[in-house]
Amino acid sequence: MAKILDGITIIDFTQGHTGSYGTMLLADFGAQVIKIEDPKTGGDVLRSSFPKNEKGSAYHAYMNRGKKSVCIDRETRQGQALIMKLMEKADVVCDAFPAGEMERCSIGYSQAAKVNPRIIYASHTGFGKTGPLSGTAGCDLTSEALSGLMQVTGFPDGEPVAHGSRMADQFGGVYYAAAIVMALMARDRTGEGQQIDIASADCMFTALEDCLSEASLMGVTFHREGNGSRSIAPYDTFEVKDGIFSTAVSTNAQWKKFCQVMDMEELIDEPKYCDNEARGENYYTENGKIGLRDIIADKFKDMTRQEIADLLAPQNIPSGPGFTVQDAFENEQLGVRNMVLEIHDKTVGNIKMPGVPIKISGVDDTAIASAPRLGEDTEKIMKDMGYDEAEIDQLVKEDIIMRERRDGQWDH
Repeated sequence: MAKILDGITIIDFTQGHTGSYGTMLLADFGAQVIKIEDPKTGGDVLRSSFPKNEKGSAYHAYMNRGKKSVCIDRETRQGQALIMKLMEKADVVCDAFPAGEMERCSIGYSQAAKVNPRIIYASHTGFGKTGPLSGTAGCDLTSEALSGLMQVTGFPDGEPVAHGSRMADQFGGVYYAAAIVMALMARDRTGEGQQIDIASADCMFTALEDCLSEASLMGVTFHREGNGSRSIAPYDTFEVKDGIFSTAVSTNAQWKKFCQVMDMEELIDEPKYCDNEARGENYYTENGKIGLRDIIADKFKDMTRQEIADLLAPQNIPSGPGFTVQDAFENEQLGVRNMVLEIHDKTVGNIKMPGVPIKISGVDDTAIASAPRLGEDTEKIMKDMGYDEAEIDQLVKEDIIMRERRDGQWDH
């Protein structure tokens, strides 16, 4: 079955997590993603990143599935010439370097656009390609800190914390992939390429939602709320007999249904809980007065997750169990959605990983293939560009490129 992005070729310089998730999504939908790796450093830093086994990195296997690997030294003039030759026929160039790095190597947007005016040149960095921090090697953590996200994450009595996963790079990767697809659509109309500049910090700033509204409209500093919310109550997680359970009662109609099915009808007309604002103001136990949270927690503690779900789900009240990551892999809902894939990675072996979250009718949502071994595709791509065996051998001898030998070792 044809994929949406079949026929699109991407030259990918992304390293680590930043940018890699976005190009992986494009590979999932059929783009040929040719990852350019540095033969002097052993390639993408993710190849040695935890979690890993004695064979390789599961992190790399996930972020680079379906891509190809070509090792070219971009610091050399010959290497730069090879890269520019690749760019001549490519649709998109992706990088994740601080501002100025690609230009220093004479493979920046202005150089690429001269040989290929249709090229789309897309960057995903921590802080973006403009501004006082553009030359800084930002990362997920620094993006979360600068955007203000860390200040609103965690519990009121704790320190600011980063998200439990690399959310800035992951969230930014979605924007990155979307921007590239938009630019491809625009090129279909105009025939011209363009430059894309995605910053993880920018993306996290947009994710602050009501925190931004409070700060800009009311001058109020948002305080950490843990799993709760001042604007919706109850909106929280609770300990139950077999783990944790989450629920969110967003409207007064839902509150009435919640109280009825949970045998708490006496709270329906209680002035302290009559609407979201009142419930939020009286949610926590303070000054010896029992808050709504403790009342609900006392009700939930002797029930199982399934017992509560059986009561709330029929009322269309948002709710659900809280799982560990290991539990999530075995969760029926995620399984039915084809969100748990087992792929045979050429380096790591069989590995489970998240599937493709974008579901489109008539489009296969199965991940395309394993992540590549280092330099696995160098020789084939070189031959596709017109180089013969002798020319490739010479480039290998001169350490301009590195290829994988037939015995699985590196040839350089």
